[in-house]
Amino acid sequence: MRFINFYTKTRVLLSFMLFFMLIQVKAQQQVSQVIDSLSKVYSKNVYSKPLEARKAAFAWLALSEEHNLEKEKARAYYSLGNLNSINGDYKESVEYALKTIESLEKLKMEQGLPAAYNLLALSYKNLSLYSKAMESFMICIEKARAVGDVLQEANAYQNVATLYIQKGTHDKAIESLKRANDLYKSIEDTDGVLTTLFNYANILKEQRKFDQAREHYMTVLKFRQQEGNKTVEVYVKINLAQILVEEHKFKEAIPHLESTYKLLEELNYVTDMAIVLNDLGVCESRVGNTTKAINYFEKALSITEERSILAYNANFFLNLGSLYADQKQYEKAYNYLYRSIIANTEFNTIEKEKHLADLQQQYETELKQTKIELLEKEQGLKEAELREVEQAVIRQKQLRNTFIIGFILVSILLIIVRYFYLQRLKVQKALQVEVEKNADHKISEMVKDHKISMIERYQKGQEEERGRLARELHDGIGSDLAGIKIAFEHYFSRQETGVQTKRLQEAINNACKDLRSLSHQLHPLAFSSIGFSSFLKEYVDTVSQKNNLTIKAYFFPETEINKLSDDLLAGVYRIVQELTNNIVKHAKASNAEVQLTKHDDHLNIVINDNGVGFTSVKKQGIGLRNIRERLEKLKGSIEIDSNAKYGTSITINIPLNK
Repeated sequence: MRFINFYTKTRVLLSFMLFFMLIQVKAQQQVSQVIDSLSKVYSKNVYSKPLEARKAAFAWLALSEEHNLEKEKARAYYSLGNLNSINGDYKESVEYALKTIESLEKLKMEQGLPAAYNLLALSYKNLSLYSKAMESFMICIEKARAVGDVLQEANAYQNVATLYIQKGTHDKAIESLKRANDLYKSIEDTDGVLTTLFNYANILKEQRKFDQAREHYMTVLKFRQQEGNKTVEVYVKINLAQILVEEHKFKEAIPHLESTYKLLEELNYVTDMAIVLNDLGVCESRVGNTTKAINYFEKALSITEERSILAYNANFFLNLGSLYADQKQYEKAYNYLYRSIIANTEFNTIEKEKHLADLQQQYETELKQTKIELLEKEQGLKEAELREVEQAVIRQKQLRNTFIIGFILVSILLIIVRYFYLQRLKVQKALQVEVEKNADHKISEMVKDHKISMIERYQKGQEEERGRLARELHDGIGSDLAGIKIAFEHYFSRQETGVQTKRLQEAINNACKDLRSLSHQLHPLAFSSIGFSSFLKEYVDTVSQKNNLTIKAYFFPETEINKLSDDLLAGVYRIVQELTNNIVKHAKASNAEVQLTKHDDHLNIVINDNGVGFTSVKKQGIGLRNIRERLEKLKGSIEIDSNAKYGTSITINIPLNK
């Protein structure tokens, strides 16, 4: 009877256990189904509705943590890291990527590690931590090859190419893209091939091959719009708008940038919004809307400062400083330009500061360890002393001698430690002085570069204004004169032509020629198409004919000089133009000579006249100052030898970059 009761109770207990196991299995199946549905929601909306994708990913992570599903937790971490990378929150992306790697290594799952390291490297790259990024990309490639993950190996090469593009090494970027493209084709991954095409278009844009880049961008855009991939669509539109900015089509670029900004707001891609705001600021400033431009730059700056993106801050500070300077708000201009220099300095020295901090921490750790060892030795000596005292009076002498020897050893050790401590302080101080010198040198270089940049912008503005005046003269007054000439000839073709009529006709012809000559002097054509020497000789002959002055021009060798770059020859033309104008206005000379000689490594310009010469004055004239600024941009030098007896001789040397 007892046996039957025990058997019955056991059956009931087993039934309950089986029932609870079935409930547990069913619950796990339900959790897996919910996670699968959340994963599908994430995948569907990651590139079109990132906020919906984020909600799904966080719910996915919460369920995984609640039910201790380590594999699903790793997948959720990766999904959140990928979303933050797309959204531009790269610090969060790094944290989630590291958590993904930690979870996968805990599970000993090698298969997912390449994708996690790829995400980590991409985030490091966007934080400008290039050495860490390259190291992580190499780990990704190694692990992808180990597990045969061709897709992630191709993605790694793709991302390495973007790193090379960012650093301006286009040859290495193209090589990495070719490797990625071959891998994508081997697994028939059309999406990867399109991404490769997009990055190749980025290289063409950097190389200013705008038409080819635009063609590739439009191909990618067509396919991505059909897929509904708004992320790639918005990045293509950003690059297309930036091409318009590079082509100085600022009015045309503004509506494209505004529509792109709205799409970025819809996707909540905050960091990319800062880039588009900067481009809008540039366009508005170039079309004269300074207030709008300042608002755009300040809004972009608030985003990058919040996210600590030093690489962008310096550029925004510089743009704001230039705009406030144009508005003559010099205090604000100074503050922003100063902050630009500081931001650049912080960006360039941050890695050095981290290294110094590590050295300091290591030094302090070693110092503490040394002190602990000294205390332990002193304590050991005291214990030995007590033991010796307790033993016997007979050993008192031996104890005294031992104590004296120990004291001497400790003193020597302390002296040695103090010596090394002082040496470390000297080294640290010298290192700090060197760092400060380097920082001061970099700041001075940046100030110099900024000065040269301002000169270039001023000269560019001069050239643009001259071009505008030349076009106004040629298209406006020139057209009017041509019309008058045609009407005049038509009218008097039916009349008898007298002496006065011929004089009027000759005056109109001369006016047309003078206007055409002035237009060409203000804004000459490309020298490669007309020949620099011919153009300069024509200019010199024109000056000679209009003034009681004989000017001769010599070129040695003429063909080699004509082959120099248009930028260099344009600068040389403006310098010669300025100096000949000075001779006409001030020298009172009857003869002058312009001589250009091309050497292997420099171009030599000598201009002589037999005028009255001039003496050095405290205040430099505008013409000579313009010449010096052009030479500073060309890294050239000028020497002036002037005397009332024999006139003036000016020698200019401009280095040639091979």
